[in-house]
Amino acid sequence: LAYLEQARQHLSRMPAIDPNARNLLLCGSVNVGKSSFMDKVTAATAAQPYAFSSMSLVVGQCDHKYMRWQVINTPGILDRSLNDRSAMEKQAITALQHIQAAVLFFIDGSERCGSTIAQQVELFQSLAPLFLNKPILLVLN
Repeated sequence: LAYLEQARQHLSRMPAIDPNARNLLLCGSVNVGKSSFMDKVTAATAAQPYAFSSMSLVVGQCDHKYMRWQVINTPGILDRSLNDRSAMEKQAITALQHIQAAVLFFIDGSERCGSTIAQQVELFQSLAPLFLNKPILLVLN
């Protein structure tokens, strides 16, 4: 019973994602502006003044041209092998694999995020197989 209680508590902290909604999935490296964008277009508060502010998926909604969109902010992903990625990064990868969504991939052109543009492009290219059959928009911040 203790295990079931732990599972219940874990599941209660996970966001509710409507699989039938129009989805925008925000992804990219750490500290590139995903959470700031989320704060601007939804009522959700995701941005913090430090890196790794998104520790899990954050879901918000916005309306555009009389259509409701579910906006899903993912934790930042570092360009490294899957085995070396954290649980937060694996959440972002899983979202990319399983949620049918238009993907907004953020790139920080100032490189103040801690990654060079080349490293961010490498990350984009390494994740490219997950973007198959999904509309994608590169967002240069």
